[in-house]
Amino acid sequence: MSTEYIIRELLEEGLDDWVPVDRLIGLAQETAEQCDRDFRDVATEALTQLVSGGLMQVGDLGDTGFEAWSGTPDAVVKRVVSLLEEFDWLPQGGACWLANTPHGTSRAPH
Repeated sequence: MSTEYIIRELLEEGLDDWVPVDRLIGLAQETAEQCDRDFRDVATEALTQLVSGGLMQVGDLGDTGFEAWSGTPDAVVKRVVSLLEEFDWLPQGGACWLANTPHGTSRAPH
């Protein structure tokens, strides 16, 4: 397994709904076990590829639905990692959400 597997899974799930960051963590844990890496590094790497590649946005669920965070891809990834560290990487739906961009939807497996 690789980060490409994580990206495919998240993009596919993002076709139907917004994806809790918990799902990224779960997929990273599965992948990390198979390649003997720290799941936090795997999650950060996959998130960086998703955000920097313009495949997914990170945000909160608010009154208008999904509300994307502003900032550069690097700043958004750092914000997510910092938030996950506050939750000890166990956010249980309380941290943030991921949403496909139009580019991510076009790359998602159908």
